[in-house]
Amino acid sequence: MTVNEIFSKVFNIPVSDVTDDIKYQEIEKWDSVNHLRFTAKLEEVYDIELDMDEITEMSSVKKIKEILKGHGVQS
Repeated sequence: MTVNEIFSKVFNIPVSDVTDDIKYQEIEKWDSVNHLRFTAKLEEVYDIELDMDEITEMSSVKKIKEILKGHGVQS
């Protein structure tokens, strides 16, 4: 499962609408609660543990992919 597919599922938007340019709170459903749900799903799917700094730095899809790359995840 790709980051875009996970994002699409958690935030209930078409995967074709998910781009690296999407930023936190630009879409209505990307609020703090869903941000944590998304983070938990990433950790589950990729079998990683994100620290609090990384979670708070996840301000865009592009930044999320950069953080995941540091954990060896290719998106």
